[in-house]
Amino acid sequence: MNIARLRPEASISIQIPEMVKALAVLCAIFAGLLLLMAIHGPASAQEAEDSPDPVYVSYVRQDLSDPVKIRRLLIRIDRAALKACGAMDGLSIPTQELIIRSDCHHETFNRTVAAFHSPTLTHLADAIDPWIGPTTQEP
Repeated sequence: MNIARLRPEASISIQIPEMVKALAVLCAIFAGLLLLMAIHGPASAQEAEDSPDPVYVSYVRQDLSDPVKIRRLLIRIDRAALKACGAMDGLSIPTQELIIRSDCHHETFNRTVAAFHSPTLTHLADAIDPWIGPTTQEP
């Protein structure tokens, strides 16, 4: 007589080490992702600190057609660029001069002028650029 005997499957003991290995790989991947997030977080905060704060300059379309109004607009753009780069009341004179001569001020001023897409505004801004001095004779 043949009697069927039940034997425990050997595959259960083989699957446990494979599951432990898979769990270890998942933990390593998760730890790597956490490390990347920790590294990337401070870099994003630093980039935000390096960019100037937005400062708005109001104007009307007629400001771009009259040379006198363009000069006033350039003064407002310059003041806004200074403010965006950290200028404020109460700073020492040497600190104010550093901000005035800073790359931040120069680049912010030039980018703002370029954003208007006005050849006249760009020409007058180039003519009175404080970093290179007057380039044209004024009447």
